Amino acid sequence: MKRLFYFTGYRLSVLHWKGKQLVGTSSFEPTETGLNKFRSYLSQTENLPGKFLVDVIEEDFRNERIPHVGSRDRGSVINRLIDRFYRSSKDYCYSEVIGREKSGRKDDIILLGAMTNPQLIRPWIAILDECEVPLSGIWTLPLVSKSLLKTIKASADVVLLVSQQVNSNVRQTLFRDGKLISSRQSIINQDINDISGIGELAAPEVSRTIDFLRAQGMVGKNEVINLHILGSDEQLNSLQKSFKASERQAVNIHPIAELQKKLGLKGVGEKFSDGIFAWFCVQQNLMTSHYGEASSFKRYRDKLVATALYAASLLVVITGVLLTESNISDAIEYEKSIGLLNDEEKSYKALYAKKFEDFEEVFQNAGVMNSAVELAERIKINSATSPLDFLISLSEILSRYEASDLYIDKIEWQAININEENKRVKNANFTGKPYVKHDAIITGRIDIPENNYRASINNIQKIIESLKASPRVENVETLKMPVDLRSESKFSTESGVDIAKRGNKGVSGAFSLKITMKAPDHV
Repeated sequence: MKRLFYFTGYRLSVLHWKGKQLVGTSSFEPTETGLNKFRSYLSQTENLPGKFLVDVIEEDFRNERIPHVGSRDRGSVINRLIDRFYRSSKDYCYSEVIGREKSGRKDDIILLGAMTNPQLIRPWIAILDECEVPLSGIWTLPLVSKSLLKTIKASADVVLLVSQQVNSNVRQTLFRDGKLISSRQSIINQDINDISGIGELAAPEVSRTIDFLRAQGMVGKNEVINLHILGSDEQLNSLQKSFKASERQAVNIHPIAELQKKLGLKGVGEKFSDGIFAWFCVQQNLMTSHYGEASSFKRYRDKLVATALYAASLLVVITGVLLTESNISDAIEYEKSIGLLNDEEKSYKALYAKKFEDFEEVFQNAGVMNSAVELAERIKINSATSPLDFLISLSEILSRYEASDLYIDKIEWQAININEENKRVKNANFTGKPYVKHDAIITGRIDIPENNYRASINNIQKIIESLKASPRVENVETLKMPVDLRSESKFSTESGVDIAKRGNKGVSGAFSLKITMKAPDHV
């Protein structure tokens, strides 16, 4: 159920809609008695949210040109225009960009609309607030009426929509390409009991409106205006006689009953078109309010938030119930699965006892056998680290040094393990996991040319560099270098070893190197 408060400038009507059917209506006069009846009505009926629709003479619409600027600056310019034209009704103003000039500065064209006498509806709004009715917004009928243009196929070109919502007034609204340009009400002296002569009363007013629009430049002097007139069945003859097509005017008359049938409306009176526009207002759920202070609609916004929170909490509860049901179903399935697995386990145990019990002892010794195989493999790998392997590798390295002045006197070889964490050296364990490496001290001699002792040092340096360049060699340490033994003699090798000696005048080219090699298969 939806509720609409419809104010026509004098009387307030309350319309109740259920879908496209008008199921009830009540009217109240703007007197003390009428206001009290309205207050009592609200107190005694269900507190439904409502919309407020106004259709009054005290409305003004005008077009203004402003510079084409950003949205923030545009808002400031529009506020200044509102202060200039509608200061007394600032909270009951509407603005919209409806186009842009095609020449010159190409300024924006702004539609400004306002209720010039908002005091007309304030008593009714005050009672709605007093009775805590959630009001969603205040709309004006001229702007709502553009929703009808698509139905009557008048969304393009210049359209003047003529309609009658109450007995004493005729509404004339100008549209250009579906955008409202101007709107005004004209008072007519129509007999309340006989509305069949509407054409004779409305035609002069429409003609004056068209002349005004052309004079103001809203419609070109030779531009065609498409008249779309709404009328009841008893008004059709009068409208057809009074409104004739011409070079600058096309006429389309729409029976109200046919429009209501096309829209699917039920229970709506066919005398005037107020019911059609009331239904369009009710349907505009996403349309923002045209008039009114924001505080007037706070109760409705709070209700929407509360409804959304309630829906969210309900969704959480439903989701929780579904998840609980799902979990219970899963638990039952898991219990069934556990039972089936237990049965399978018993079956496999019985099969094992029947066929593989005789092999139990073999299975128990499988670990020992595997360890023995691994131990043999490690011994096989580490056994490759032998003096022969070291000598062969050392010979290959020293053979790159092509000279006849090098002599090897002694080789002290040892197999070792090196702890990678603290670099401590231990005697080799050929059954352990760490790789076994070579560790040897080589003692030899090199001839020293007369009066050129540094040459022998350089030769040994070349040997050391050859050793270090080998991928098999992990480290080379110099223990002794060939030196000049004359007293007070001292010089440094290229590898940074300082040689100093005093004493014996004899000459010696002896040297000693400590070499650590990697395991054979770990290069």
